[in-house]
Amino acid sequence: MPRLALLAHPAVASAIGRELGRDVEYHARLASTQTRARELAEHGAVRGIVVADAQDAGHGTRGRAWDAAPGTSLLASWIVRPAPAAPALFAALAGVAVARALASLGCEGARLKWPNDVRLDQGKVAGALAHATSDGSGGVLVLGIGVNVHQRASDFPPELRAIATSLALAGCDIDRLALLARLTSELDRLTSLTDRAAALDEWRERSVMLGRAVKVRLDGREFGGTATAIDDEGALLVHTASGIERVVSGDVTLA
Repeated sequence: MPRLALLAHPAVASAIGRELGRDVEYHARLASTQTRARELAEHGAVRGIVVADAQDAGHGTRGRAWDAAPGTSLLASWIVRPAPAAPALFAALAGVAVARALASLGCEGARLKWPNDVRLDQGKVAGALAHATSDGSGGVLVLGIGVNVHQRASDFPPELRAIATSLALAGCDIDRLALLARLTSELDRLTSLTDRAAALDEWRERSVMLGRAVKVRLDGREFGGTATAIDDEGALLVHTASGIERVVSGDVTLA
């Protein structure tokens, strides 16, 4: 039995939850960890993690799907209260948390692509998605992260094989339960303003975009320029011939 599936046993989930400081809800199969975590948050959950072994209707950026077969991926969503002041920046810095967790488990070299992709060997290995809401107690952020762990090339749809990878394909043999624990610890570090500044510096160091020419597709228009920074709210700043464009969402690719 894969170690992640041990979370199906209530006593194990409870023990690991105490170690992580969170309630852990595990599903062998789920439409979306993000949707389930948002449901829990709406009903008052404070610090929880929803984990699934397989996902059938997961959410990626800009409405894209993130599905995964059993035993292939780490699929989890964290409930964070109070919500960080800049949810988009927190989602971008979640890539730093993934890179740090991978490095601590012996998988070095992760790079980051704005807004929330983690790359290994030129392929996307992980992504994050944030959803923040306001309430009377500081708001709540639900942060979903998916990491391709055990996939073979043939496990990806044909249209993704040229752009996606997994830890296994990159030569990293990592246990999903260990990755969940390390990643939770790294995400907790990001709630510290002191570490947030260090994480932003690390994001810049790991970025595959900063200082390079990019093409942006945004709201039906396209433009090019040089990606120069991300601001304190997580927006990408692109220097164009007509000035600085602040990109909050959209498709950004290297030119």
